[in-house]
Parts: sequence; C-alpha cells; structure tokens
Amino acid sequence: MDGDRWVLVTDGGTGQARSTLAAVRALGAAGYRPAVTVSGPYSLAGASRFCRRRVEVPPVGDPGFEGAVREEIQSRPYVAVLPASDAAILALGAEGRQFVDKRSLAELARAAHVPIPPTRTFASRQELLEDSADLDYPVVVKSVHSFVTPAFRVERRSDVMAAPMGEGPLLVQPFVGERLRAIAGVVWEGRLVAAVHQRYHRTWPRDCGTASAAETVEPDVAAEERLITLLCGYQGIFQAQFAGDLLLDLNPRVYGSLSLAVSAGANLPAVWCDLVTGRPVERMVRARPGVFYRWVEGDVRHVFGALCRRQMRAGEAFAALRPRRRTAHSTESLTDPAPTLARLGYAARRGR
Repeated sequence: MDGDRWVLVTDGGTGQARSTLAAVRALGAAGYRPAVTVSGPYSLAGASRFCRRRVEVPPVGDPGFEGAVREEIQSRPYVAVLPASDAAILALGAEGRQFVDKRSLAELARAAHVPIPPTRTFASRQELLEDSADLDYPVVVKSVHSFVTPAFRVERRSDVMAAPMGEGPLLVQPFVGERLRAIAGVVWEGRLVAAVHQRYHRTWPRDCGTASAAETVEPDVAAEERLITLLCGYQGIFQAQFAGDLLLDLNPRVYGSLSLAVSAGANLPAVWCDLVTGRPVERMVRARPGVFYRWVEGDVRHVFGALCRRQMRAGEAFAALRPRRRTAHSTESLTDPAPTLARLGYAARRGR
C-alpha cells in the first residue's frame, strides 16, 4: 500500500514557503508519503519529520526546473503533484494557472458575478508613475503575478515614486478597509467537497499580508455558490481571500494557513489525494468553527509594529500574543521542531 501513496510537493523557491510545510505535515498525518523538491539549504518542508524524500531541483526561475520535476514524477508512482507556489503552477503548466494572472482573475470574477474592488491596469511601472497623480489614495499596487512583486499599500504619490516594483504589468485597486476573511476548500467534478471559512484577526505584512492570526467561522453558503461558478472547470485545492464581500485574490493551490483547516477537521490535501486515488469522500467535509490559528513570527512582527506606531497599547499587545490552548500553528511545532530550526538558520544567514 505504501508504494501508491507518494505525493510530490513543490514550490521551487528558497524553501521558506509555509504552504509547502503545511501540505507536507497534512499529507504525512493522513498516511501519505510526501516528497519535497528542494532548491536551497534551509527548506522548512524538507526538514519536517513528515518529509519522506528530498529532491534537489533548480529554482523555479531556472529553465531546468520543469524538466527536473517531471523527471522526478516519472521516477516513482506519485498519486498527485501539489504545486505550492504560483510560480510553480506556471512553470509546470498546472491546473489553475488562469487564476494566477490577476488580470485574468479579474475578468473571470466579473463573468461569474463575484464582486472585486475597482481595478485599473497599467502596462508598466513607468505608465503607473505617469498616471500616479490621478489615483485616489490610499491604493494597493499588485503585480500581475504576485511572485514578481508582492502587493503593497500606497498612501500618497511620493510613495509610488519610491516603491520597489518589478517589471511588467501592474494592477491598482483602492485599499479596502473591510475585515479580511477567506474561504478555502477542494473542488471536484464541479462541486465543493471540502470547505473552511476563516476570518483574519491580524496579518503580516500589516496592510497587504497573509494571516498571522485567524479563526474558523460558520460557513457563508452564498459566497460558496458564487465561488463554484468562478471555479468552473477547475479541480483541486483553493483559497479565496476577501475584504468583506470583495474578492482580493484566489490561490489555486495549498496556502500558508492550511494548518488551521487541518486542525479544524478539513485536511484539504488528504481529501484531494483521496479523490484522485479513487477513495470516496462520502459527505461534505466542513471545518469546525472556533478553531484559532497563529503564525508566531508574523504575529509578533504585526504586534511589535503596532506598538512602535502607537496603534496598540501594551495591554492590547499582551492580550493579542497570549498563548491559547489548542491553537493551530504555522512553522512552529513542538512535535516537529526541525522546520523552526531551519527557519532560524535561514534568518541567521540573511542577517535578520
């Protein structure tokens, strides 16, 4: 039985992707045998006790990445391949690549009647700079592909002039102050077979980051139905991020706070692999509400930044960071400590 339970997880990055580590832990807990592609010396997922095989491959931007991954896929009977980054999805031509391009995502969302923030597209950094006086600040600037330049908030025109931006098309949207939330799950044959709903308490980076503290909540069935329309033709794991009812992003892959879904009873990688291998999922898998999640490194950075800016009092900071029983964590784990050590080694090497 062991021979047919290999799953390859790949992101092609520096090895610091929390999504890759979360997927490896989820698969290992479900009895699968996760292998991880490694492109650097401090791979979090590669250090995990759940990792059964480390596969050295070039970085995702290297022309040899795709060939190395496909060679590994042919080397043993993998039941599934889980890209853990947008760059890996594009490099491998995997399902969901239409959602990775934010221009395409905006068009698909409009066609599916999923509301998104008003969006302006600029062909280049220079075009954005030329029109920056006409923007209604604050705004969020996004690269068409998030791995080129992460989204960032801009308060005024001078910030646009100084901001580090990669080459290529850019999207600009108004900054939406509504509370952040997310819907994640697994889509199979046009239906939602697993779902988790979470609201964000805090993020890192603060304005345009991922969840550093979050909690599962009761399902929003109407939003699920709209997402199914948007995801038409796609099969796999996804996470959709919202500000209020406005769709901000859609990840057609495993994601950073995946451990929250697993702790709440919705092991999305295992559900997906069960379906791929013909094991029936008898009923809709829903995450339990009320389960808390913390990414300690990101949450400490968020709270410390708020203290420095006097946006949070000392008592509020203590309350925010106080330990909670039965909390799902990100990199940090007493039963799987090696990834934390790998993270510390990476930080030391970078002088951070």
